[in-house]
Amino acid sequence: MKITFISAGSRIDYFPPVKGGIEILEYDLIRELKSKGHEIQLYASKSVLENSVEIGSDISFDRLHNFFSILNCYRKKNLLKGEILHAHYPLTAFPFLGKPLVYTEHNWYNLPESNLHKTFFTPIFSFFQNKVYRKADRIIALSSEIKEIIQKKVPERKEKVVFIPNFVNSLVFVPQKKEKNHILFVGRLDKEKNLGLLIEVLGELKEKFDFELKIVGDGPLKKKLELQAKKAGIKFNFFGQVKHSELPFFFGSALIFVLPSFFEVMPVVVLEAMSSECAVIASDAFGIKDQIDSGKNGFVFEKGNKQQLKERLLELLSNPSLCSEFGKKAREKVLNEFDSKVIARKLEKVYAEVLEERKNGK
Repeated sequence: MKITFISAGSRIDYFPPVKGGIEILEYDLIRELKSKGHEIQLYASKSVLENSVEIGSDISFDRLHNFFSILNCYRKKNLLKGEILHAHYPLTAFPFLGKPLVYTEHNWYNLPESNLHKTFFTPIFSFFQNKVYRKADRIIALSSEIKEIIQKKVPERKEKVVFIPNFVNSLVFVPQKKEKNHILFVGRLDKEKNLGLLIEVLGELKEKFDFELKIVGDGPLKKKLELQAKKAGIKFNFFGQVKHSELPFFFGSALIFVLPSFFEVMPVVVLEAMSSECAVIASDAFGIKDQIDSGKNGFVFEKGNKQQLKERLLELLSNPSLCSEFGKKAREKVLNEFDSKVIARKLEKVYAEVLEERKNGK
């Protein structure tokens, strides 16, 4: 099968990827599909992928996170060689409507829950997003909740919307020797991630348990959160932004991973923690309930509910064997449902269905 990937659309996206986001997932997916014998083309801002995919040097284009991305795609769309196209951003998917197109929805700025990210341009982006919903051969939703939202937007195309989650490379994120009572947070330090709630709760538990909070990530609230942690009197360490290649060590050695976010779509960090056999506590943001069966392979708590988060932490910090049990079951679920090989097979099936429908004129 000949597959062309049309990358995300942001000025900061680049290949080979060295940090998180859509690029890391796309990179892993491309390598997996390549290993299965598919011919892959990447339509992106840089045309060199180290030892991974066949890319002609003439197919790159300068992507911008605005309407010039549409113009650039129109200008060079004749260079596409794939039988099927897979896009991840509405402005770079729009020029290819009419071709066999699979679109993965990573963008959530038009959802009611994403008020923190709404801007003057949100209605314009939503316009192109809806155009893609109505014309793409398949729309991939990363969580079951997002699938329902998209289906309500285009009820006449419900069968074209499929749930295929984010994924993790289980050969990279592997269990390691756990450090006693080490609690990990990985993410952007902003209001949406609600890290302050975790710090507040840990401040109330510091007299009962000897633990350390490790924080990986950067963002506008870093100084404020550092001050809060100092005032709370807890042991903590801010590591800032680290290379993606360093993340397996943090996840592998952490006993507990906590994600107290107000909003997510399908957080990869949770899958990375699960694959590393961390005991995970996460808020009930989008995608979490697809990942965690609360009480079986982790805990889910109500967004912003301080008491629930405190109770979940108390239970895990008091019971190391439960942490171990959750971690093992979490990795088992990753291997069965969220490993990159599993997702590659699901996408192969979707690509084949689209090509068959096109062949039969459906």
